[in-house]
Amino acid sequence: MPRYLRVLIWLFGAAHLLFGVAGVAFPRWFFASVPPWPPLHVGLIQIGGVFDLALATLFLGATRNFDRYGPLVVAVGAVAECGHALVRLGHISAGDDPVADIVPPTLMLLFGLILLAVFIRSLSRSQT
Repeated sequence: MPRYLRVLIWLFGAAHLLFGVAGVAFPRWFFASVPPWPPLHVGLIQIGGVFDLALATLFLGATRNFDRYGPLVVAVGAVAECGHALVRLGHISAGDDPVADIVPPTLMLLFGLILLAVFIRSLSRSQT
């Protein structure tokens, strides 16, 4: 696994941790402060927060023993990040979310594609 990947996974794990705590513990603050989304139910923000906390646990936990957990994190992270990003970009393109919200899902998609490339590369190495 590339050396930069552990740092990148730690950074995205920390970001997911911050968003997760804010979404679960302070949903009304999150709802009022973070991007100008259309009105959502507070429970939806909390559900999103739980998703972020799960990814934070996955990413930050893996950085403690990256040699052991890295392959699993790369595969699961690629699916989770790309899937989440594509859903959010779909909401933007449908007009459900404002165009101003394009940066976070774009970064998530980029990170997911990096993880996917690392995963595909590791598969090709294991077959030779």
